[in-house]
Amino acid sequence: MPWGWKSSIPRRIFPFLSHNICSEEGMMTEEAQVKHIQLNPIPGMEFETDGIYIRKKTYAILLSFNGQSYQGMQVNRVTGNAIENYLLAALLSLTLITEEEATFPQLFKFQRTSRTDKGVSAARMVVSAVLPEKMNTDNLKCELNNLLSEDIRVMAVYRVIRSFNSKLWCDGRSYSYLCPTFAFAPITERACKDYRISDEVLGEVRRQLNLFKGSHNFHNFTSKIGANDARAWRVINSVECDEPFERHGWQWINIKLRGQSFLLHQIRKMVCVLMCVCRGLASPHFITSTLTTRYVDLPKAPALGLVLQDQHFVTYNKTYGGDGIHEPLVWDEVEEEIQRFCDENLYDSIMKKELNENVMLKWLCCQYYHDYQTYILKHQAKQNQDINHQRFLQWKHLSEEVNKDDEFTM
Repeated sequence: MPWGWKSSIPRRIFPFLSHNICSEEGMMTEEAQVKHIQLNPIPGMEFETDGIYIRKKTYAILLSFNGQSYQGMQVNRVTGNAIENYLLAALLSLTLITEEEATFPQLFKFQRTSRTDKGVSAARMVVSAVLPEKMNTDNLKCELNNLLSEDIRVMAVYRVIRSFNSKLWCDGRSYSYLCPTFAFAPITERACKDYRISDEVLGEVRRQLNLFKGSHNFHNFTSKIGANDARAWRVINSVECDEPFERHGWQWINIKLRGQSFLLHQIRKMVCVLMCVCRGLASPHFITSTLTTRYVDLPKAPALGLVLQDQHFVTYNKTYGGDGIHEPLVWDEVEEEIQRFCDENLYDSIMKKELNENVMLKWLCCQYYHDYQTYILKHQAKQNQDINHQRFLQWKHLSEEVNKDDEFTM
């Protein structure tokens, strides 16, 4: 016996070497145990219960969806009304995943590039997953769309490298926020459907928006992250405020932001602060002060107008996009289809809901009762939020009386 070996081999490791292996009863016992041995799968292969190896590959799926009726992107175990719930159900119906994998998506390396809040939409959302190799990507796109609702569309399916993770390989994310221009109307002017933004106000919006560019501490723009937490630091690469345009008798404006990654609620709070400064509810230097370590309680702008516009994979495309095997993650071939979906199912839907429900106007009514100038300690945050919530409930009846034909001096 080689040096270092033990004379008695543990049965739990090698049960077939135990003393009863020669008996008939022992042979049956050992055979049952051997059948339950779990072997490590060969890389790129998956072991099925019937003993057949099915080769699998990693794919990236490009989605577009209108999120107004859903509880965000990430799986919701309580309501089951998230985008991923319906996508996983469609993959299960096509027998591309098992019920166990549908319950635990990490088993087939399912990963979203970004999470979205309740009511937030996406023009381009990428998810990655390991799926059976022997399938046509165009057929998969059609089959998934047949099972999904009109609010959720699969735009393309791409073959990617085996280790691809959509969240980790994403270099940047672009968002836009669509809203009526009266959201920036000064408090001395009338905020209503007939409001038209002036060049002076538009210039102030762009000037204040540029203050967010660069690397800043955004701990005030999210929750459960302190001022000294490194996760609070984020880089905003570019900001842009488009020219206003008219649709359905209202004037609209689109704000665009691009960054490496964003925190929970960050963009909605950024838009809120921008509106309140431009309206005169906060000082012109308020945005700069919110990017310091002092704690400020900030509300969130409505989720209705927020859209995840694009996700950028610059490094991946440079490394693998031109190797002749994998496709670059660019959307040129389906860009026309994406734009058609956005125009018909996304932007127009956002505008019509704003017209019918006055989401922004009701929210603006509540901002008079929020104190934007008070700096508070972190342990006072909960108390401050409760006070603001009570103010909101106290004056909620004001917003409920608002209708689309009324004009209010905001």
